[in-house]
Amino acid sequence: MLQKTMNGKSGFRTTLLASISLGVALAAAGCGNSSNNGDASPSASASGSAGATASAAASGSASPSASSELPPVELTWYYPQNAANADLQLVNDAVNKIAKEKINATVKLSPIDFGTYEQKMNTMTASGEKMDIVWTSSWLFKFDQNQLKGAFLPLDDLLKTSGQKLYDSLEKKFWDDATLQGKIYAVPNFQFSAQRASVVIQKRFIDKYNLDVSTIKKMEDLEPFLKQIKEGEPGITPFGTQKGFYTALLYGIDTKVPVYYTDETNTVLPDVTDEMRANYALAHSWYTKGYINQDAATLKSAADVYNKGTTAVWFDWTGKPGSEVEYKAADGGNDVVLVPLGEPVFTGAASTLNAISRTSENPERAMMFLELVNTDKELYNTLVYGIEGKHYTKTTGDFIKIDQTAGYFTNTDWIFGNITNEYLPEGSPADKIEQTIKMNGDARVSKYNGFVFNGEAVKTEIANVNAVNGEYAASLGTGTLDPAKYLPIYEEKLKKAGAEKIRAEKQKQLNEWLAANGKQ
Repeated sequence: MLQKTMNGKSGFRTTLLASISLGVALAAAGCGNSSNNGDASPSASASGSAGATASAAASGSASPSASSELPPVELTWYYPQNAANADLQLVNDAVNKIAKEKINATVKLSPIDFGTYEQKMNTMTASGEKMDIVWTSSWLFKFDQNQLKGAFLPLDDLLKTSGQKLYDSLEKKFWDDATLQGKIYAVPNFQFSAQRASVVIQKRFIDKYNLDVSTIKKMEDLEPFLKQIKEGEPGITPFGTQKGFYTALLYGIDTKVPVYYTDETNTVLPDVTDEMRANYALAHSWYTKGYINQDAATLKSAADVYNKGTTAVWFDWTGKPGSEVEYKAADGGNDVVLVPLGEPVFTGAASTLNAISRTSENPERAMMFLELVNTDKELYNTLVYGIEGKHYTKTTGDFIKIDQTAGYFTNTDWIFGNITNEYLPEGSPADKIEQTIKMNGDARVSKYNGFVFNGEAVKTEIANVNAVNGEYAASLGTGTLDPAKYLPIYEEKLKKAGAEKIRAEKQKQLNEWLAANGKQ
């Protein structure tokens, strides 16, 4: 069965990963734990955004008490997915066969589409519905905001009693990103633990128009190519986006706290910066020229930008190694080229986490299951790829060929757990995992790493600002609204909503944190 693949090249890779993890300082991913950092939210389906550490190379099964000594329990696991899978129950049964044998538990897999995930989880959490494992992040069903409402259980004791192997598999810096008010409240999913803002371009258009991708250093450099697409490719959207393409990563602004990298005074920036104004002006110019998809401001999922194969270029928040194969799978089989626009930046582990709900009736077994998912190669790959021989076939080494039409296709390895356990889809770089580890280690680390903003004192203002953002941010970010007319209105509404009070509170907490950590 699947476990046999740990021999040969897979076993070598496991040993190599363990060795690399000892010598590489790994970074955390996603958007970090701080909220209101001035970045738009990356889409999960765009490639996912970042994770935990690589010291948890595939290590076989978890090691709780013998399953025969444990009473049977059924768990529930809620997480987002791009689309429903006809063979979900078949895969669920295969997952339960493994889990029952090893920890005498079964789990009901309960995926929810990305577009409605937050709304449904908010409703279930508010009603106190019984659930066990819940996927959370810094950008969708937000980890910090939900924990401040008491949505998740603290895991420190559970990790010692039922998840020590899991705890030992991740470096402390990643657990720090899952920590609020001194306690761990979630399990980071190790994946690309950084961000490097990039664009993705269909290779057929690169070839046709002889585009030299090495000349693309910033967003503005795309314009001549977008013009060619607009004029020469009827039915093709030159540039696809969902909610815009502004990110602090492009402008020398820290992603943990909106402060310029070069600012020794550590001054927190306002919600709207000069860089954002320039970005919005560029977006509006492209929108009026017909380069940007007309429904950009209202799309629920970034995958809707490219999943029909009719978009030439789109923005990629994360730029993770190997994402080309995921985009090809989601883009109608069209080959793509990933073009990074900068160096990777350490962004924290909070972009993809699994927590245990405060309403869980079996938190110990939920922790055992999370340990199993993150350390058992067979279980992890079943969750990600389905059943060998039906949904995928092995080729050579750790490579597999996926049948997207066979009834189970996720394209979201980062949702479930530690990607160092995964098989590699055809087209992936053979050293994808090693690249991920190295890039995580090389990524710029924020001087504010470890700082978590507590918005309790300004929660009313945060809610008001979020409402204003909901009204204007996507339309301005995608160029749908003219910033010359609407940006002043947006800024005035932010001011009335209390944006400056939030900034002052964030500055106060940051100053206190800097002083307490000897960084001033």
